Amino acid sequence: MLTETEVEAIKPVRYARKVWDGRGLYLLVTPKGGRCWQYAYRFAGKYKKLALGSYPEVTLTWARSRHEFARSLLSQGVEPSALKATVGKGAFAAMMWEWEVAQGDMSALPPSVAEAVRVLRL
Repeated sequence: MLTETEVEAIKPVRYARKVWDGRGLYLLVTPKGGRCWQYAYRFAGKYKKLALGSYPEVTLTWARSRHEFARSLLSQGVEPSALKATVGKGAFAAMMWEWEVAQGDMSALPPSVAEAVRVLRL
């Protein structure tokens, strides 16, 4: 399992590489320094990938939360990448946020979103 300090210290090399966090979640580091969280999984016997967001906009904690959301969809028999393509990127992100709030762990949400949810609950 990665730590936030380890993620910050990752430097790009000449080739794209995957730095694994575990259970299919990894950080794709490109030669130009781009970093993208992705989730690799199998659905119906086929290898699939789901983009979860770019680092540092999406922190390690938030990426793990999105990863758990996608895993919960898979456990219910729903393919996350097909759902994202069907409902759209924005609606899929909203679903992830609603799921996070329903789980009760607000630490993974960005501070502005977590504060907005707290205000709406009052």
